[in-house]
Order: sequence, then C-alpha cells, then structure tokens
Amino acid sequence: SASLNSATTSSLHSATTSASNYATTSALNSATTSTLNSATTSALNSATTSALNSATTSALDLATSSALNSASTSALDSATSSAIDAATTSALYSASTSALLHSTTSAMASFEEMSSSSSSSSTSTSLS
Repeated sequence: SASLNSATTSSLHSATTSASNYATTSALNSATTSTLNSATTSALNSATTSALNSATTSALDLATSSALNSASTSALDSATSSAIDAATTSALYSASTSALLHSTTSAMASFEEMSSSSSSSSTSTSLS
C-alpha cells in the first residue's frame, strides 16, 4: 500500500509538473509572440511613416522650387522683353523724329535758297 501511494504520488507529481511546465511555456510563448508582434508592427509603422513623410516633403519641396523658378524665369523674360520693346520703340521714334526734322529743315533751306535765287534772277532781268 505504501508502494502504491508512493507511485501514485510520484505519478501525480510528475503529471502536475508537466502540466504546469506546459502551461508556463505556453503562456511565455504567447506573451513573447504578442510582444514581438507589437514591437515589430510599431517599428514598421514608424519607419514607413517616416519614409513616406520624407519622400512627400522632398517631392513637395522639389515641385515648389521648380514652380518658383519657372515663375521667376517667366517674369524676368517678360520684363526683359517689355524693357527691350520700350527701348527699341523709343529709339526708333527718336531716330524717326530726328530724321524727319532734318529732312524738313533741309527742304526748307533748299526752298528758301531757290526762292532767293529766283528773286535775284527776276530783279536782274527787270533791270536789264
């Protein structure tokens, strides 16, 4: 009877220990897996968000810089073209006015010279 009790006690102890070890191992595995999954997910989310933010910011900066450069270049081209047109128009107007004035003055001088010459010729004929 003592032997049977001892064997029974030993068997129960062994079974209890085994069940306890299994439950402990299972609980630890579950907790470890959950912790690792959570940490991995968090790290991946953080890295993904950071990479997306960086890429988006870089793309926006590039697009903004390009748009500003294009607008500045366009404005400078327009202003330069306008200034050149104005200067050219002014120069042409000044040259045309000067040429017309010179031509008019020259024509008037020629007309006066012809009139004077004609008047002298008439006077000379009359005296004769």
